Amino acid sequence: MLWLSARKETGWSLEPRPDEDLIAEVLDGRTEAFTELAARHRPRIERLCQRFFSDAEIARDLAQEGLLRAYTALSTYRAEMPFSGWLRAIVTNLCYDELRRRRRRPEELVGDFSAPEVQWMHLVNHASPEDLVSAAEERRESHDLAHRLLDTLRPEDRTVMVLKETEGLSISEIAQTMGWSEAKVKIRAFRARQALRRQAERMLATGRSIRAER
Repeated sequence: MLWLSARKETGWSLEPRPDEDLIAEVLDGRTEAFTELAARHRPRIERLCQRFFSDAEIARDLAQEGLLRAYTALSTYRAEMPFSGWLRAIVTNLCYDELRRRRRRPEELVGDFSAPEVQWMHLVNHASPEDLVSAAEERRESHDLAHRLLDTLRPEDRTVMVLKETEGLSISEIAQTMGWSEAKVKIRAFRARQALRRQAERMLATGRSIRAER
């Protein structure tokens, strides 16, 4: 299907047609309209996938799979929910399933720091604010460590953290997206914060131990 390619389109109107108009065209048999719909939403859902997985290729593959699932399920879409929210729910659940498939024990994820990561931990603990501002421009080590911390969470907890802290969703919106109760979302958010605090302390202790041995 041509719409699956991430090509740049030209000649579009300066005022893009509403999502609902494009959806109606696709359902009416003019499937090429999904090209415009996919191109419009692809950057946002790729960013969402990148919040779950640091590997860019995995994130792109999941975004592509999310668009494919949205296309095949388009007849089930109801306009009561914005298309962007419906698509986000599809992609989030896809990422959640992938997290569950790749689940590893937390102790497998904390050790084996690279030299740049150890240097970053040392910098965070001891550097001046000016040094931190300068170093943060690179951001590679801080990005990797953030994902390492998130990797220690259970898939449910990580999903809640991503949706709440980076996507800015409310408890009720997360519950709707995942098909969970609001009580479950609140519990998962609390557990995620507690787990992240414990793993951050463990990570810093491991970093200090590594430095002491060098």
